[in-house]
Amino acid sequence: MMICPVCKGKMKKIEKKYICEGNHSYDLSKYGHVNLLLSNQKNSKIPGDSKEMVLSRKNYLEKGYYKGISDAVNRAVEKNLTEKKDVRILDIGCGEGYYTNRLKMMLENLGIKNEIVGIDISKEAIISAAKSYKDMEWVVASASALPIEDESLDFIICMFAKIIPEEKIRTLKKGGKLIVVSTGENHLLQLKEVVYEVVRKEFYSPVEDLNIFEHIETLNEKYLVKILEKESIENLFNMTPYRWRSPQKGVEKLFSLNDLEITVEVNIDIFEKK
Repeated sequence: MMICPVCKGKMKKIEKKYICEGNHSYDLSKYGHVNLLLSNQKNSKIPGDSKEMVLSRKNYLEKGYYKGISDAVNRAVEKNLTEKKDVRILDIGCGEGYYTNRLKMMLENLGIKNEIVGIDISKEAIISAAKSYKDMEWVVASASALPIEDESLDFIICMFAKIIPEEKIRTLKKGGKLIVVSTGENHLLQLKEVVYEVVRKEFYSPVEDLNIFEHIETLNEKYLVKILEKESIENLFNMTPYRWRSPQKGVEKLFSLNDLEITVEVNIDIFEKK
């Protein structure tokens, strides 16, 4: 289901390369991923999450604090599988692959044959994913120009990532499902109360921006978790957007804590291509 980012021709994996019908060639790295991000698609010299942010997220997620989010997404996929025994899934903004890998494990435990592609604009994130999880296709690419064939996907997973409706509608099959995960209004509330003097509760609903799809339902997943390591508190903060816009005094106060109980809350919106 991969297509060439230059000519849009279908691609085949031949040994250590992807080669398209127009004879454009893309080498697989030593880690097993492929870079299909064109220079004119980059929004900076080093787009996406830095190596430091990727490492922080990987170390935090591997502690299991967001396992509840992963489980909720997996349940949403399982609920919408119908009778299919062979599914094609794209995870947009897959990061270091934690959620993607757990989704694949769930499908395999159900005996469902699957083909999963993880895409992220961050080269460092894809390298991390490819090093850790070997049974999927990992691709450096832009969500605004997906190197994916028209109407080839059964599911698109979009977790905390940029929403570009046109590319999602193009690549999903008719009846295919788009699953969008966004933060709930109480997500990380206690962390924000430590860092900021004034805390605003806010959340984003993707429903209005995705009105070209049929909105099926919104699922809310909310739970409390206690972070028991100073390192994990720092990793959590460093993997969020708050690291860019927080007062130094508040950050120092947060990093002085030995443990922290936080609310994890996400909304999972399920859409269908009409």
